[in-house]
Amino acid sequence: MTTTNTYQQVPNRRLVPFLIGTALGNAGDVFTQIAVFWTGLAITGSALSIAGLGGVWTLCAAVSGLISGSIVDRFNRRNLLVYLHAMLAVLCFVIFAYSGAGTLRMWHLVIFLVGEAVLGTPVSGAFSSLLPDIVPKDRLVRVNGMLSSWGMADNLLEAAMSGIVLAMWGPAPVFLFNGIMYLVGAAAALFLPLKTGTPHSEPESSRWQPIRDFRCSLAYIRKERILRRVVTLDFARSLIYAPLFFIAPVVAVAVGVGSEGYGFFQGLSVGGVLVGSLIASSIGTKWPKVPMWIGGMALYSLAFLTLGATMLPAVALVVFFLFGFGATGQQVYGFTLVQQVLPSKIRGRINGIRSFVGGVVQPLSLAIVMALVDSHDVGQVLIWLSILMLAIAVSYLLLLPLREREWVLSDPE
Repeated sequence: MTTTNTYQQVPNRRLVPFLIGTALGNAGDVFTQIAVFWTGLAITGSALSIAGLGGVWTLCAAVSGLISGSIVDRFNRRNLLVYLHAMLAVLCFVIFAYSGAGTLRMWHLVIFLVGEAVLGTPVSGAFSSLLPDIVPKDRLVRVNGMLSSWGMADNLLEAAMSGIVLAMWGPAPVFLFNGIMYLVGAAAALFLPLKTGTPHSEPESSRWQPIRDFRCSLAYIRKERILRRVVTLDFARSLIYAPLFFIAPVVAVAVGVGSEGYGFFQGLSVGGVLVGSLIASSIGTKWPKVPMWIGGMALYSLAFLTLGATMLPAVALVVFFLFGFGATGQQVYGFTLVQQVLPSKIRGRINGIRSFVGGVVQPLSLAIVMALVDSHDVGQVLIWLSILMLAIAVSYLLLLPLREREWVLSDPE
């Protein structure tokens, strides 16, 4: 059964405002994230509130990935972007009302994060599953690179302004702004013709069967050797990537640069992703995807290995920039490659399973690594993590085809 949505059906006069509006629709995410965790800390006065809110968010997002994949492949993806963005906007406006009235409580924040995960995960899945059907293959790296560049630049701006906004006006304007941006995202999807969002030429069955969809997706992954290896390797990578992503505050304390240094490290990581994404979307559009994917992993692994051996502030500055720069290989090249080879009608489900497998164990791996940090030298822990990540990068190199033309998957039955 062939798909009905091809990029020839979406001229630039429709595609460009859709991409711009969707990018704007994602603006405010970091604003809201900082506002939620800061407000939770202010309400409870305990750092455990951050762990609790973060755990709820991460777990709900991982579980939602399994369900949302089936939703994305069963229903019209363009309509999902409209309706789910609108529901997210309503959620933000409700929290804005509580915040403006001064009655915001912890349980409101928990409900907000659950709603963000349950509604936001299929939004992301619908967009990433729809994009390869409306953008030519030779432009997909450029588009993903530009979207990543915008996202990182927006994150930098929001992170810089969030403290000022929260100090002057509190969290209410943050939720209001995010709600408005979600409405922009909903309006942007209306630029696409309705038929472009249909993953099948006709419905697979008369009713939605999510359990059957999940079992069929697992059978498809078992059948396709490349997918089996990608899912397994991504699972192993996520175990190490999560602790490296959250290691910045611990390193800042260990090298004696305090909270200011922590903020600077985070900014450098975001800046590294921004630079890498700009390169990928300009001169790097024709670069081989698999070597760039694996090379980025090896780059930040070697960088953290050097930091673990030296533990010098100047080295840390370079390392966290290289961390973001190297992560671009996964975020742009690896993401684009898997995105374009997956058959459209099963793309959402496979991405949902990958998201679940990668995210569900991250809280556990993070807890284990932080416990090791409490009982061992930070430098030693970084060396261990770096060696494990290098081993995973070598596994990618040995187990995955290096030539893009060898990445061929069969049509799901």
